[in-house]
Amino acid sequence: MENAARLALLGTLLLCGCGGGETPDAANTLAGGSRLKSGTHVFEEIASGVYFATGAGPVNVGSNAMVVVNENDVLLVDSHITADAARELIASVAAITDKPIRYLVNSHFHFDHAHGNQEFPEGVEIIGHEYTRERLLGDVLTEPTYSVIGSPEYEESAVASLEEKLDGADAETRQSLEAQITTLKRHITGLKEVEPTPPNTTLVRKMTLYRGSREIQIHHLGRGHTGGDVVVLLPKEKVVFTGDLLYAGAPYLGDGYANEFPETLEKLKQLEFDVAVPGHGPLVRDRAQIDFNQEYLRKYWSRVKASHDQGLSLDEAIAKLDMSDYDKFAAFQSGRPEVRKLEVRRMYHLLEGGE
Repeated sequence: MENAARLALLGTLLLCGCGGGETPDAANTLAGGSRLKSGTHVFEEIASGVYFATGAGPVNVGSNAMVVVNENDVLLVDSHITADAARELIASVAAITDKPIRYLVNSHFHFDHAHGNQEFPEGVEIIGHEYTRERLLGDVLTEPTYSVIGSPEYEESAVASLEEKLDGADAETRQSLEAQITTLKRHITGLKEVEPTPPNTTLVRKMTLYRGSREIQIHHLGRGHTGGDVVVLLPKEKVVFTGDLLYAGAPYLGDGYANEFPETLEKLKQLEFDVAVPGHGPLVRDRAQIDFNQEYLRKYWSRVKASHDQGLSLDEAIAKLDMSDYDKFAAFQSGRPEVRKLEVRRMYHLLEGGE
């Protein structure tokens, strides 16, 4: 798929990497072994009863999730991008275990991680930072991040772009384009059904759940990708779900705190884990990824700050900004000028004393 079309299909994400997986088998049944597949998800067992969940079509899930099967219940981390995607996740989990889902953790408030919340019935404890609850109680569907990256209007323009490519396409390309269009149209329908639903249980710094023999720690390490990011640590298994605080790509900063982000990642280093489950993209096993992300964030912030200190306007700062040394790492930003503008505007806001 050419780059422009790929970015259109993944425009609902907050980064260039997606929560995708392999093409599923024709049957919707789950295969045995450590890698399980349903019609919409792939589950990789990374510790006993702990699964890394990614999308496998034909629904756009928007982000990765983690499934923790305990002695008597199930905890999920992140609910995907729509109720449609959440329904498919819940149905797929039911094919792994008949234990009830009792807990859902929101890593942060962004739509691609929390807009499936509405699908979880009363009695499920939805856990998130107080900031996440505050934002989801607000008018998140009119905020710049959603309007630019995730709204139905953006996705409809993406469908139109793909439909234009159908004329003259060969059979193989046409089949691929039609599959993408079908997925996007289903996604648009799902977006129009979204009712942002906040956590009903909140934390400020740390919460610990004990489910049978399983210890589950939820930490707010500081502000970074948003003001209320949390990570979910399984200390015995040495697994941590990092959401959009850490993945093998440049984090979206349009709602972030680029000046504080590196220090938050420094606190992540203090946790004991062997594998990080990211909000997007593949598992992170090399802790050097944290150092690389910190370096990127510091350079990005320092370059924007230098323009601000020189008295350059926002547009002048954007025109001057050179992040070409990170083009591959920050493919989402480099491919979407409007995203870059949201990030630089946010940094200017912080530099001028904003929250």
